[in-house]
Amino acid sequence: MKTASGKPQLLDPQLALGAYLDVMLQARPPVQEAAASPSAVAAPAEEQPVVTVPPAAERHVPAWATTRFQVQLFEVAGITLAVPLVKLKGVVPNDQGLTPLPGHSPLFLGVVPYQGVNARVVDTARFILPQDRAARLDADVAARSVHLVMIDEGRWALACNAIGEVVELEANKVKWRGANSRRAWLAGTLIDRMCALLDIDALTETLAGDLA
Repeated sequence: MKTASGKPQLLDPQLALGAYLDVMLQARPPVQEAAASPSAVAAPAEEQPVVTVPPAAERHVPAWATTRFQVQLFEVAGITLAVPLVKLKGVVPNDQGLTPLPGHSPLFLGVVPYQGVNARVVDTARFILPQDRAARLDADVAARSVHLVMIDEGRWALACNAIGEVVELEANKVKWRGANSRRAWLAGTLIDRMCALLDIDALTETLAGDLA
């Protein structure tokens, strides 16, 4: 988009995230079947009963969201994320320093001791952002790893630059992802806030696969 002066106008990070998440929440496009040969004669199709799928069945609502639930907000590279409190182990300042993981993807910043466990620290911004935005991230990760959001019983830590408030929600305040959405780690978006709600179980499974 361009302004009246002809210069390109940059989207606000939260608005850009909203557009990105809307795409991520959509289901994968259906596989197109090959067209039948013109010479082939189609057999008469049998009439099939129409099955109506309830809208709720099309959305993946986690078990922890069947009643009112709380989420912890945190900020990464100007973007607000939310983690369910039932999936949160703790929030700590990153004041111990990280031990690098040689030979691993830049997605993994290193490990940090936490309650007797070496927690693997994730560059959260690099993980969630589209590739073009992730490529423009500053090589100095200190500013975006001021705090660590501990998940999966402390085995993983999500690096972030700020910790926000705790918010109480109901399921109808979340735009949940479709059953076949593009990113399993994205549980949905908070309707009243331009904010991504993380599916921690799917997120840790994805991270473990990337680290393997």
